[in-house]
Order: sequence, then C-alpha cells, then structure tokens
Amino acid sequence: DNYAGWQGARVTVLDKLTYAGNRDNLPATHPRLEFVRGDICDAGLLRELLPGHDAVVHFAAESHVDRSLEGAGEFFRTNVLGTQTLLEAVLHTGVERVVHVSTDEVYGSIGEGSWTEDWPLLPNTPYAASKACSDLVARTYWRTHGVDLSITRCSNNYGPYQHPEKLIPLFVTNLLEARQVPLYGDGGNIREWLHVDDHCRGIHLVLQDGRAGEIYNIGG
Repeated sequence: DNYAGWQGARVTVLDKLTYAGNRDNLPATHPRLEFVRGDICDAGLLRELLPGHDAVVHFAAESHVDRSLEGAGEFFRTNVLGTQTLLEAVLHTGVERVVHVSTDEVYGSIGEGSWTEDWPLLPNTPYAASKACSDLVARTYWRTHGVDLSITRCSNNYGPYQHPEKLIPLFVTNLLEARQVPLYGDGGNIREWLHVDDHCRGIHLVLQDGRAGEIYNIGG
C-alpha cells in the first residue's frame, strides 16, 4: 500500500524455497498475498500460474558469488534458462509488463568513477556472467517479441532478514563470534550499498514509468 498506483494490488509470490529462502519472511496471513512454491524452470507451472496477472517482477536468481565459484551449473540453469522459461510463459499468457531485476556485477570492476547503462558487459564471476546472459535473453523478448520489458541493475543490497552468507550479516555474525572475516585481495575494494527498501522503490518507479527495452541502474 506504500506504492502509488498499486494500492489494493494482489501479489503472487513464486519461490522455490532453496536453502536461502524462508517462508517466514513473507506476510503469510495477508489477504492479498498468494504464495506458490515452485521453480521458474517449470514451464507448465508458469503457464498455469501467470494468466490474469498484469505484471511480472522477476527477482528469482541464484545470487551468491562464492557459491557460483564452486558450482556454476545451477546458476546458469536458474538465471539463464529460468529467465527464458519465464519470459516464454509471459509471451504465451498475455502478461502486459515485465521488470527483469539484474545486478551491477554484469559490468565487472571499475578503477574509479561510475558506470552508465551503456557500459560494456564484462562479468568476472560465473554469477555475474549468468546474470549478464539473462539480461541479453530478456532483451531479446523485448526486441523480437515486443514484450514491454525493462531491466534494472542494482548495487549490493542489504536489509532485514538477509541470508547470513551475504557480506554484511556474515561480517557481523563472524565478528560477534570472534571469527575472521573473508576479504578479497588486499581489502581495498569499495562497494556501493543499497538498502532493500530503496531498491524496491526504484523497481516500483521502473515498473510504473520505465520504458520498454531500457536499462536502469539503481545505486545507493
């Protein structure tokens, strides 16, 4: 109800509830929320679920960089094949609007300054590569099939209920337990941080007013 133009909207959440998912993070008793446990790679489920929905906001992804270094296959399955399966279902069920949520990690690293949305894609990890692939898949459904689709690329998120493998909760819990914290390189890298509430406001703005085929960077 805090998002203009969407008061009273009914929301369906599709989530596979892998190790990082937690049903308790959703308002289970809210009368306008429906929760469905399932996989975005399940084409039959998507074609059954999507009819009647006005928009899809596609958050679903394997997203932990360290895990992608140990086993990239699941990242490409969910992030690339899952995106294609979802958008094919969107195409065949008449959903009118899509926001594909991506990451600034598709740009790689930068010595100084900032990226624009036209910056070349230079991913440095299997996770980032899988998201860059998914962005290109999403673009083709706009360009080839005319899907009203926008892409967002956000910086590092933080906020309540974040899984403890992520950097800020990991550092806090490790330090509370007097354990070392993992640093890459010499520890001199700088990250941009974005609170989850601000990220959601940015996605809402793109959902409302974003142009088809456009990419929108969302930073802190």
